[in-house]
Amino acid sequence: MNFSGRKVYFVGMKGTGMASLAILLKASGALVSGCDTGEHFTTDELLASHGIAVHQGFSPSLLDRDADMVIHSSAYPRELPILAEAVRLDLALLSYPQFLSYLSTLGDSYAVAGTHGKTTTVALASYLLSTGTLKEFPFYSIFGSHVSGMPQPFFQGSDCALFEACEYQDHFLSYRLRGALVTNIEFDHPDYFTSEGQVQHSFEKFVDNLANGGFLICCSDNPGSRSLASYARGRRKDLTVMTYGFDDGGPFRIRKDSYEGTYSLSCLDRVGFTLPVEQRALVGNQIGAVVLALAMILDRENPKLYLEEGTLITSEIVPTLALMLGRKLASFPGVVGRCDLMMEEGGVTYFDDYAHHPTEIITTLDELHARYPNRPIVVVFAPHTASRTKALLKDFVLALGMADRLIVQGCYGSARQDNAPGEDMGRVLAQALGERIMRTTRCRLQGCVYASGDDEAVAIASSWLQPQDLCITMGAGNNRALSERIARSRRSL
Repeated sequence: MNFSGRKVYFVGMKGTGMASLAILLKASGALVSGCDTGEHFTTDELLASHGIAVHQGFSPSLLDRDADMVIHSSAYPRELPILAEAVRLDLALLSYPQFLSYLSTLGDSYAVAGTHGKTTTVALASYLLSTGTLKEFPFYSIFGSHVSGMPQPFFQGSDCALFEACEYQDHFLSYRLRGALVTNIEFDHPDYFTSEGQVQHSFEKFVDNLANGGFLICCSDNPGSRSLASYARGRRKDLTVMTYGFDDGGPFRIRKDSYEGTYSLSCLDRVGFTLPVEQRALVGNQIGAVVLALAMILDRENPKLYLEEGTLITSEIVPTLALMLGRKLASFPGVVGRCDLMMEEGGVTYFDDYAHHPTEIITTLDELHARYPNRPIVVVFAPHTASRTKALLKDFVLALGMADRLIVQGCYGSARQDNAPGEDMGRVLAQALGERIMRTTRCRLQGCVYASGDDEAVAIASSWLQPQDLCITMGAGNNRALSERIARSRRSL
């Protein structure tokens, strides 16, 4: 991948995936600029740290007339004035998924797909492939965040690429891939998919598109991905199909030593390593990253180039690699926006998490309860989107009931703008949760309110929070910055 000297203009460049791509292209030599809304996002500082200018708004006058290429977020239609201007000027115009599809044709490409855990798994696999002797592994990766404390993109070469592949609107069906990992399959994106069966069928088509002689890795703990592995074994005899998980029967079965608190794999004969997480789904993401990195290494023509000195390519190479990679997991600093520790002040510990689906919310809150037993949790939740909130309303009520106190903000529609006129699904969700305030095994909720704006959410949270509380901003909205505002408000009380 060489974009040296090419001018690339990004429309909607503050999106996490778009920002990562912009930084990567600049690292490859491109002249990068772009535009987005004036709303502040976490990627503002990230882009600024790489010297990338972001113009405010979408006026056609902002467009670089001699751009070699215009890349736009798939959230924006081509009727957007600045994109219509690009069409009028006959500039090369590609959506973010279309550009990733193009990149996938330039070398051996791999991807992580699934309803949950894609970003973390790609980030962790990239981290594993960039340490020690693997610093020579010639890959780059693109995913919807960045590793904490590591703002630079993973760009060690362009022989192969690792992508986060999203199923929304079947975007991932256009990628040309040698191998893929699927974390799980559940119903999501109800503004596009009508049923879980339709989602499953989309993933089956994804498997159909994998290159001959490639590989597929699936987490066997999830019914959807376990079923996908069976589909692949029946329909794609040419693929190497691998599975992993607590419920797996193969070499990548996850075992936990409850006494020592370590994890191991079947192929390691109980030789263990520690992990920075506890919940099964999060452990699965970590082990999945190990299996993916292992598969990518062995898929190279000469994998010995990237192994520690003295390692032999024998039948024992799989457990040797698994152990080498597994022992690096404990040093992974985490992904920005995934149960991200923001600060500790006044006895309150603040977190931020991107969880915006009921399954993700349950996983995050379970992890916090395990890490900080007996500490109350106050959640500030921004639903995203209206269609998801409406379709999964009962599941959201059950998931968010795991908080002790809850502030629900207005539904964040982003560029999709799927809020019905006069109806805020955030308010609907808050009302549904208010009817469920009780204490049972899974429902801890003692208080739930709706906040019409950030100022109201900050005021309520600062009045609620007490020493020893955990406060987590959550959702795919843009409420991450509220932690600092809430802490500042508490100082003035």
